[in-house]
Amino acid sequence: MAPRHRRGRLGLDVRMLAAMALLGLVYAGFGWGLHLLGMPAWAIAVLAGGVLTVQWLGTERLALAATGAREVAPEQVPTLHQALVRLCALTGQPTPRLALSPDQAPNAFTVGRSRRHAVIVVTWGLRCRLEPRELEAVLAHELAHIEHRDVAVMTLASSWALALAWVARVLGTGLRTGAAVARSDRLFAVDLLLSDVGLLGTVVAVVAAAATAAASAIAYLPLRALSRYRELAADRTAAIQLGQPALLASVLVKVHAESSAIPAADLRRQGVPAIGFVARPGPFASWFPTHPSLARRLSQLDALLTERC
Repeated sequence: MAPRHRRGRLGLDVRMLAAMALLGLVYAGFGWGLHLLGMPAWAIAVLAGGVLTVQWLGTERLALAATGAREVAPEQVPTLHQALVRLCALTGQPTPRLALSPDQAPNAFTVGRSRRHAVIVVTWGLRCRLEPRELEAVLAHELAHIEHRDVAVMTLASSWALALAWVARVLGTGLRTGAAVARSDRLFAVDLLLSDVGLLGTVVAVVAAAATAAASAIAYLPLRALSRYRELAADRTAAIQLGQPALLASVLVKVHAESSAIPAADLRRQGVPAIGFVARPGPFASWFPTHPSLARRLSQLDALLTERC
């Protein structure tokens, strides 16, 4: 029988494949919808290829821009960089780049398309609140994501879900603007709505907004399930590599406690993505959590500590 940590890795691999398969179905459904609207197959293929290319190459920059993170040289953060180099030497990984985000919410996350093209982002709030050994535990957790190759999957998959959500918001804003215009000039609104162009435009806008919102929700569901499992896998790998499950457990407790002291509205404004070391509040966080509960993570680390004794 395979060791427990190998079975955990196998479970992660299966979930990554399932998530990508489900997202592939979202792509296929979106392409089929464009085909029904009259777009030729070659144009759909070109569009899909362009979207994938932009997502693969641009999501990292978008994530850094969303959090205001900037890459830092080794001499700017010597303690962090030295810890990262030590951990990479231990695991045989290439040393990823480091970036600092001005966010006050204590968190960290990793984005990138491969082991050699990855960047670990540490928020200012995390750097200020943790001791060097505790920061090393967080870095070990983020490096585990790179080792497991789930960073590339999440980078590609989350960009598609975010793009769909952005389109839905744009369409929703357009509909609300149209409703405001209608209220300000009722006679013009009635004439426009009764016209063929106005009626067709309204129907298309409503259907498009509903379709993109539904596609975004569908795209997020497999990501949330994958995200929960990948966090447990990264916790386990980091704890084993460090040989200190109790250290990672104490860091999780400390970061959760520090986060709870920050108003939820302020945490939401920080813009740290759902791929962070710990979860941040969201509109459906309790229904579709992106991270396992703190109790679940601590239980796994406690079991590892028991195994060592």
